[in-house]
Amino acid sequence: MGDLDTKAAVLLDFWVSPFGQRCRIALAEKGVEYEYREENVVGHKSPLLLESNPVYKKVPVFIHDGKPLCESLIIVQYIDEVWPHRAPLLPADPYARAQARFWADFIDKKLKGEGHAAAKEEFIGILKLLEGELGDKKYFAGDAFGFVDIALVPFVSWFYTYETCAGFSVEEVAPKLVAWGKRCMERESVAKTLSDPHKRRERQRRRDKKRAMKAVVLLDFWACPFGQRCRIALAEKGVEYEYREENIRGDKSPLLLKYNPVYKRIPVLILDGKPLCESLIIAWPDRAPLLPADPYARAQARFWADFVDMRFFEYGSRLWKLKGEAQAAAKEEFILILKLLEGELGAKKYFGGDAFGFVDIALAPFVSWFYSYETCAGFSIEEAAPKVAAWGKRCMDRKSVANAVSHPDKIYEMVGVLKKRLGVE
Repeated sequence: MGDLDTKAAVLLDFWVSPFGQRCRIALAEKGVEYEYREENVVGHKSPLLLESNPVYKKVPVFIHDGKPLCESLIIVQYIDEVWPHRAPLLPADPYARAQARFWADFIDKKLKGEGHAAAKEEFIGILKLLEGELGDKKYFAGDAFGFVDIALVPFVSWFYTYETCAGFSVEEVAPKLVAWGKRCMERESVAKTLSDPHKRRERQRRRDKKRAMKAVVLLDFWACPFGQRCRIALAEKGVEYEYREENIRGDKSPLLLKYNPVYKRIPVLILDGKPLCESLIIAWPDRAPLLPADPYARAQARFWADFVDMRFFEYGSRLWKLKGEAQAAAKEEFILILKLLEGELGAKKYFGGDAFGFVDIALAPFVSWFYSYETCAGFSIEEAAPKVAAWGKRCMDRKSVANAVSHPDKIYEMVGVLKKRLGVE
């Protein structure tokens, strides 16, 4: 990689970026030496940044032994996995680990996305949800400073700005969260990284009980590609479960509202009475591994699965939700997304190589949407990305996929109904 000849670990970052600050705190907690390279995020980006993150072209990027990693939460997980014996950031228990990822993802989606632009009332609601998860614990995971704390703490230095711009007091609406932020600021890793007052918290919960494979329930909706991911994964693992169809357009079941009070949506996997939400977080640890054993390959798989959620799904939806020039622009972007995925797939059978895995499960449910995308936007996926089209056919030959995904005609029929509701037709 071109411009890289110094330390084995290099962080491309911008001093005030809360996402880069996550990486710096994690590296400090682990005692890892690295080279910090400041990026000009508002001007000309360095060739190293553009080479290392050609997909998003943004900081932070962590380069380890010449191999780049992007997206702060993926980087922090990688750091925890590569240096596992020093200050563990994620809990050992799979359920607690999944819950930590859920709340870190919640922070990204709400504080990073909706949260910053949300009305004051919505933002206060987010603070209260986080405070409810924190409870009376020292950190989010208990006594140990961890993954969720690292995800949230950089935003604590923004509290003063939020309060001043919106005219309210964070301490009045979420006093435990403010106290948590002050505790975090007493940690050397946080104090030396952040530009201001109190930040960070979160760890996860229990580490005891091994699980017996009983009571497994999936709350889902037949056409939901995110729920289909869970069904494919469960089939690959050979896990028996009870499927419960949810009425996502009408009255949601008390069970759904109880087990996903944060987002109030499917899919929800209930394991021995413990709920897990968000399709990419829901997983099963043994039998037919879906993620690679190598920490770097595992982090890359999470990156591309996240890319499917953030880019492929978003622009695929625009193909049938929009029309005219807006739809044409979405189609152009969607074809670029297909080409990026095709570049990552290359000549491999599946995204992970010969083994069907995590990225394949993330993308496979959308194969049944290809016909709707093509028909609504007037193009051919096979012409734009022949390797992705061939990969989709291979996936459909797998029993786990064929039994989970919907027929393209049924999806197209549903899309027609949705378009009428949206007034697109």
